Amino acid sequence: MVDWAKWLKGSAAVALVGWVSGAQAAPWVETGDLRARHHVEALSAMGCFKGLTLTWPLNWSAIAVGMSGMPEECRGSDHAAYLRAAMDQAKGQTRTATLTLGGANQEPLFSHFGSQPMGEADARMAVSYTGRRWAANIEAQYIDNDRDGTEVRADGSYVAGRFGNWQLGVGAIDRWWGPGWHSSLAWSSNARPVAGFWVSRQTPYAPQSRWLNWIGPWDLQMFGGQLEQDRGIPDAKLLGGRLTLRPASFLQIGFTRLFQWGGEGASESWSSLGDAIIGKDNGQTSGFDEGEDPSNQLAGFDFRASFPLFGVPTSFYGQAMGEDEAGYMPSKYATQFGFDFLTHMGKGSQRFFIEGANTVAGDLFGNAREGVMYEHSRYTSGFRYYGRNLASTWESDAKVATLGVQQFFRSGVVFTAALSSATLNVDGGKRAQVHPDGAEILQAVDEQDVILGELRLEHDFLGGRLTWALAATDDPVETFAGESERLTAMAQWRRTFDW
Repeated sequence: MVDWAKWLKGSAAVALVGWVSGAQAAPWVETGDLRARHHVEALSAMGCFKGLTLTWPLNWSAIAVGMSGMPEECRGSDHAAYLRAAMDQAKGQTRTATLTLGGANQEPLFSHFGSQPMGEADARMAVSYTGRRWAANIEAQYIDNDRDGTEVRADGSYVAGRFGNWQLGVGAIDRWWGPGWHSSLAWSSNARPVAGFWVSRQTPYAPQSRWLNWIGPWDLQMFGGQLEQDRGIPDAKLLGGRLTLRPASFLQIGFTRLFQWGGEGASESWSSLGDAIIGKDNGQTSGFDEGEDPSNQLAGFDFRASFPLFGVPTSFYGQAMGEDEAGYMPSKYATQFGFDFLTHMGKGSQRFFIEGANTVAGDLFGNAREGVMYEHSRYTSGFRYYGRNLASTWESDAKVATLGVQQFFRSGVVFTAALSSATLNVDGGKRAQVHPDGAEILQAVDEQDVILGELRLEHDFLGGRLTWALAATDDPVETFAGESERLTAMAQWRRTFDW
């Protein structure tokens, strides 16, 4: 069996030598930067931004190219002004130290696109360097919660470099694959970031070929990492990729495929990897004995259509992820759809959105299969990392509708409010198995209807950025990790220093 931990360390060392000797990297907008995402999506819906917005983190170089050639009315907008100022600041911060302090009365049960504490105590210190040809961040974290006993972490650390228009990186960074504001069915920041390596395009230029230029700007992300030791199959690998393109000025499309493969007690041969890549892992129909599938697959697509509707910048978006395969295509889909629009009232701008998610496999097409989405007969811990779902914050077998509003003031103050009506763990039960030393999963014990409200305020404070949030449910949510209190109060302060 391949010793992947040693392989990753060796790859990082070789890559670092290459970057120091002549590669190039550019900083990115981190996953969870709600202000930057709002302004990018606003320009896209206004017809001013020609890049891609469906995959985060998003390179600053990609934003710069997407904003190039904007008409005068776009260049003078608050959205363009904010992004230009943020880019200028990023260019000037080549050596920084970032301090983050936060906490909550309990580990937040639900998350969304936006930074928040991961436990009752959350302290982080990061030192980064961004050069002309490479970038690195070393981060130390102390997270205290009652469920995940790994208190000292290096999440957020990375080394990344650029080779031509390709970026190569090693580390553990948050990702968000999909168009949703409150959740993603493919990959989100709900769980801790998975440590691994990635290869991606640096800037999503359109193809020059007359046969291919119709796809417009395109991006490709490929990832390989290793999950935790204390799970159904220890040290299982997470592999996958994502292709996004913009074939029309108003339309973005994304295609995602992720799979768990290998790990302790499972084959890590080239043959089994080949079977996983071609999707030959569907039990006895693929020629395997029960419980011998080489991988656990997820695949699907998403889209965002953005355009001015009656003069109002508007977007329609959706995502579908299949848990299984039929005829070499994904099947048993979980689905998510949404609608948002932008207004400019008073001294700032507002975004209103409605988002619905259904993580009951196959339910949209009348063939509901409870206990299937994000679960697997061999990879018994499911599509999770340290007990939290790698994709949907609502977990498997949930039906949720969310109404949200985001207010962005010119002063930099951000206020958001969201109200969700959810049915959690439809039909009840628990299929996932937890290792005796592993983190318990954050899923409702039985079917439960719950109303969730959240208020969030961000503003400048003591030279940094302070976020306050208050989330409340109408009833306590009884999870397999214990009963969650009705009220979750949290705060987080972050400040960056030059050195």
